[in-house]
Amino acid sequence: MPRVPLISLLLFFSIISMDFAGSAKRTLHFEERCKNKNWTTMYLRADGSNDTLHYLWDFGGKPSILMALTSLSTTLNIVCEDFLQKKDNSVIFSEKPTYTIGFILNNIIEFNDVNDTAVINLDNVANINFLKPEFFRWSRKSFSMFGDSFGLDMEGNSYNDKPMNIIRYGSIKFSLRGYYFMDHTDTIPHMLHTENATLVDLILDNIQTNESFSNSRFAIELMIVGGGDPHKSIIIDSKKNLDDEHTPGIFEMIEVRMPSFDRPEEVENNSAYLQWRPVSYVSANRDIADSTEIVQYRSSNVNDHITAIENSMLYCYYGNEANELLIQTLLISIGSKGDGFYKNTHYTTWTFIIGYGIPPDEQFSYLVIMIISIGLGLPLIIMFLTGLYMCIRNMSKRNTDTYLNR
Repeated sequence: MPRVPLISLLLFFSIISMDFAGSAKRTLHFEERCKNKNWTTMYLRADGSNDTLHYLWDFGGKPSILMALTSLSTTLNIVCEDFLQKKDNSVIFSEKPTYTIGFILNNIIEFNDVNDTAVINLDNVANINFLKPEFFRWSRKSFSMFGDSFGLDMEGNSYNDKPMNIIRYGSIKFSLRGYYFMDHTDTIPHMLHTENATLVDLILDNIQTNESFSNSRFAIELMIVGGGDPHKSIIIDSKKNLDDEHTPGIFEMIEVRMPSFDRPEEVENNSAYLQWRPVSYVSANRDIADSTEIVQYRSSNVNDHITAIENSMLYCYYGNEANELLIQTLLISIGSKGDGFYKNTHYTTWTFIIGYGIPPDEQFSYLVIMIISIGLGLPLIIMFLTGLYMCIRNMSKRNTDTYLNR
């Protein structure tokens, strides 16, 4: 008998705990910095109750992102004249941040998958082309507040690598979203974000491929700067989920965590992470039928730290201190055996979350909890009512028999 209220209480507290888990919020402020017709630098400030997360999104040189955690009173200053010339110490915080990390879109790699393995071999140089994101002509499509988020949409066109004399048509679409509370993103694959996260959505749309490559695929190389012990490697894990409610057909999450410092004063959760579903969509519809796989590889160390970041906004902040930082590259390739290669649709995506703190775990939605509660509770309620009816019927029969016996 007591099982019914017990299950109800458990489900009730599950819903309440989900509400509290997503209750923290930040206040977002955004502005464009160092305005230049050929350059976009957007600053997003997310104020919490005890600290501030600063995001600097830059598309001059290599597209890059800087994320910094500071006290509420800290301000970000940019010396625009020096910044536009990519000089060090031109991005300055009024107080030293508690934590910083940077990301650079380092390379778009085209590879000829002759044997349809869907795995890139960087040693096979004859079947590899490197496209440098800084050689695209970047333009801002939109930036505005979307209710619960701030968004910036950029597009890179007219690829022109003058040193290598390579010209390509097609575009890279680069969308960024900053949030102020926990929820799933509107963009498929509906990643779960917190108030301490940014969504990055990359689309390779109709990129011209190498004429000599019969089976072109693309890979993306992301450079990670700072945010952890430079003597350790970033940690890449695969996590399984119980349901695919938000991303149909995908029960897996790839999680990348930055290596922590061995310092007693360090806060345990004082680190950043990346998360993505291992799925890429090959059409703008982003249906399960229009999807292929994403393959991740081990991270690689970068030897010359200064050269690696000097054509990006991160050099303006870190400067020569980059020599003492963790700098590693993360590589993912897009495609699976038998999917027809990039030429099949000339469209592919990679969507991931950049966050600070503890990576969020997927939880059952209210709808799923309601379905589970009905599925478990309804049979018990029926059993309870049936038992109650039988008891009342037996008691009534017993009382009738007693009266007749008199």
